[in-house]
Amino acid sequence: MAVSIQEALEIIYKSTIPITKQENIAIEDSIGRICANDIYARIPLPRFDHSAMDGYAIRIANAGQSIECQDILYAGSRVIPTLKEDYAIRIMTGAPIPEGCEAIVPLEDVVINDSTVTLPNNIKYGSHIRRQGEELKTGAICLSKGEEITPYTIGLFASQGMDTIEVVCKPNVTILSTGDELKPYTQKDIGAYDIYNSNTPMFAARAKSIGCQTKGLNICSDDLQTLKIHIKMSLDCDVIITSGGASVGDKDITKLAFIELGMEMLFEKIDIKPGKPTSVGKIKNTLVVILPGNPLAAMVNFELFAVIMLEKLRGANKHYHSIIQTNINEDYKIKPGKYSVILGQYDGKLFHPLLSQAPNQVSTLKDANSMIITTPNIEYIEKNKIIKIIPIEYMMSYIEEENIFVL
Repeated sequence: MAVSIQEALEIIYKSTIPITKQENIAIEDSIGRICANDIYARIPLPRFDHSAMDGYAIRIANAGQSIECQDILYAGSRVIPTLKEDYAIRIMTGAPIPEGCEAIVPLEDVVINDSTVTLPNNIKYGSHIRRQGEELKTGAICLSKGEEITPYTIGLFASQGMDTIEVVCKPNVTILSTGDELKPYTQKDIGAYDIYNSNTPMFAARAKSIGCQTKGLNICSDDLQTLKIHIKMSLDCDVIITSGGASVGDKDITKLAFIELGMEMLFEKIDIKPGKPTSVGKIKNTLVVILPGNPLAAMVNFELFAVIMLEKLRGANKHYHSIIQTNINEDYKIKPGKYSVILGQYDGKLFHPLLSQAPNQVSTLKDANSMIITTPNIEYIEKNKIIKIIPIEYMMSYIEEENIFVL
């Protein structure tokens, strides 16, 4: 009996145990990796009190007066003089605050006359002084376990004098497609009724894009014993993802091969269109995702079920599907009676359903960066209706320049 989409997701959440093995790598190599432990600040930010402006270090008592400048301080200055009474010190952005300084007056707010400066009347105590630790105190959490490292996280690591970081080891994923008709895309001459295998490189690339490493790009014939040999060779991986042979045809033997090798079936078939034959199981510590062979149907179910499995497996705190609320760009008819997934393109303003959604298609997938899921009772979505979309990996950018300013 087919499980619901939500039931399938809950089973995957429950059955996927995050990887605990860690490795230490250079911070510049850690982009996209998952932080293995809480990271605490070694030093405060700012590290010392310093000037936020080019200007003058002064005492509040001298507000409105003309006073002489005793010295000049630059960022990186090693000798820091004490500010004398009734004097100012010329100071540059980032320079340490001298003892006795109560405020920084920006350069544009003073009147300079030879060796003296005339200060404004109203000066607030502590103005334009960045205090030690006001951004980050020593011992505060810089990054939590399970967070993904970005280029800007690396900037934070570097600010702490860190050159390496402990990250969760990447999940090992085997991608396997079955079918006598499939030929590798590297083979230039194929038979008149053969087809190139697009699923394997497609899913291998997607798995890599979310921080996994793939083992082998295999095609297996529709032969039970051969398929079992391929599976046995992959049981050292964290996940085996297959496409093809998932339904009930004479040569649809994928599930049978796994079952004969001891797979515990976690669920068999999902109440979803397209991709109902999608199943998930487990052989010892290796998770198994069995997808249909049709590329679009396989892609939909890979995104809905395999991606969250891989995200949780690699230790990411954020492993649930994100949701964006938007509007649909046109009236859209749906055949009711099933939970249906509709692929489309979200341009940052509206969701545009793909014109063609046939499960066997490949060419339309390049345009899909999001999807919506409709319930069985829905047969029509009117233009501009508010909908929820699940984004697929994409960057929101437009083909034409837009006004980027808040009006």
